[in-house]
Amino acid sequence: MLTQPATDVRPRPVPGTLPGLPGGERVILAPLCGITSAPFRRICLEHGAEMAVTEMVSSEAMTRGNRALCRALEGLDMSAGTQAVQIFGGDAERMGETAAILSEEFAPRYLDMNFGCPVKKIVKGGGGSAVLRDLHILSAICKRVVARSRVPVSAKMRAGWDKPTGSLVRDIARTIEDAGVSMLAVHARTRKQGFAGAANWELIAEAKDAVTIPVVGNGDVHGAEEAVAIRAATGCDAVMIGRGAIGNPWVFAEVRARLDGGVYAPPTPRERARTLLRHAREAVRIDGEPYGIIGMRRVMAAYVKHLPGARELRGVLMQATTLAELDALMAGYLRDAAVA
Repeated sequence: MLTQPATDVRPRPVPGTLPGLPGGERVILAPLCGITSAPFRRICLEHGAEMAVTEMVSSEAMTRGNRALCRALEGLDMSAGTQAVQIFGGDAERMGETAAILSEEFAPRYLDMNFGCPVKKIVKGGGGSAVLRDLHILSAICKRVVARSRVPVSAKMRAGWDKPTGSLVRDIARTIEDAGVSMLAVHARTRKQGFAGAANWELIAEAKDAVTIPVVGNGDVHGAEEAVAIRAATGCDAVMIGRGAIGNPWVFAEVRARLDGGVYAPPTPRERARTLLRHAREAVRIDGEPYGIIGMRRVMAAYVKHLPGARELRGVLMQATTLAELDALMAGYLRDAAVA
């Protein structure tokens, strides 16, 4: 159990509540490469997410004239709801230039910096969690992005590179705050952990204790129970849900119902099916066939996970390459399974 020093006179967190960010956002969709595309963000925002963060945009690609490689910008529509645009890279000047371009073009709620991605290709290029190995580079990037961005700047960090300690998390968080960043999200795992093991929420509490800017808790929040628990354990200002939202955009409505004292009604099988098909149609609108369908197979599998006969349904859905095939398969399933 976490304890506070006797000299700490801050208000204690009240289980079941979240104070929210300055804009009122309490429950946020985390960025997930290859998952949180424009259609997925739109659907999550419609189902209760109070902010969504885009997939990462490469500062190298943006500043070298390779914008076509920045898939996170495809279909980006700020009218869909409150969104933050996330960028990554290890060069302060390129990060700053990218911030200037994207903040002016899209005017997002935040221009977000990724200091957490553990993927080898990203790390090898000096981006993502690799930046956490050098606080001087971290500070330089943050200061340059803050100076060039036309909107508030936020950052998402991991709890270090390999050996998580409270003192290291505090140092990283303070470095980010001192550079002028307005909000910090903490994924409570190190780069070395990847997504293995349990997230150490105590490290989020360390970051919250170290800074005065709002802190968002991230890691192992899959529903209302964890959202309440992470707040009680860390005092975080909001929660960020990533993998728990894959195929389950209703998780945001569930969390908000708990926080607001309301009643949550889980989706019916038909609602899940309708949302899956809508998601697929929007993916095809952006990527065409068959890539729009193939690209969301992991999400389709998650949508049907809790449906009757999910294993058999998942097997046939993974063979579909067109919307017509997908429509026919789902129509046949709903008819034969006689689900509500």
